Amino acid sequence: MTESPDETPATRWGDREQRRLDILRSGETLLVSGGFAALRMRDVAAGAGISLGAVYTYYSNKESLFIAVFADRLDRMMAGLEPAAATATDATELFTVTTNMYREGYMVFGRQFDALSLVTDVDTVQPEVADQLRDATARMVASLSSALIRLGYEGDVPAAMTLLWASMTGLANHFATERQEFLAMSWDDAVAFAADTLARGLGLPARG
Repeated sequence: MTESPDETPATRWGDREQRRLDILRSGETLLVSGGFAALRMRDVAAGAGISLGAVYTYYSNKESLFIAVFADRLDRMMAGLEPAAATATDATELFTVTTNMYREGYMVFGRQFDALSLVTDVDTVQPEVADQLRDATARMVASLSSALIRLGYEGDVPAAMTLLWASMTGLANHFATERQEFLAMSWDDAVAFAADTLARGLGLPARG
């Protein structure tokens, strides 16, 4: 039987890394379509083309799988964010690019509950999975911190990052809920205003 060009070749037996990626992609598909409630391990197994027992050899429960999918998504986001942050010409551009990318992940992972809060639940989430998310988050913070310094920021970097993160989360949350109906402002306009305001607040050149 000839495989059609549109078909994805089955993962070979023994290819543990690719099998892990198959599980993550299956889990992400369920999360995107139905949220955390749709992340059922049996459905993850079906989507990955493996047995339910095989899924549990990688992830002990859905919480650990959720965090693993989140960390993988964040790593993939960083593949685009790192070069963008490294070449941003001003703080407005840096904040705008980062916030737009952050919103995409928030709609899947942050809308229902704080994914990062699961990391500290040592009785639920596998330690190695929690570390993956910590590493991915630290990579994002380091990239943005370096960009701020390159753009001329000389103040308290952790404080600035706290403000930036809170602003990104607040904007994403606002436009992911019914709150947006009470303020007649588009996402792009809100991000542009926040970006310029934050840039000025940090003492950096702004476009507005």
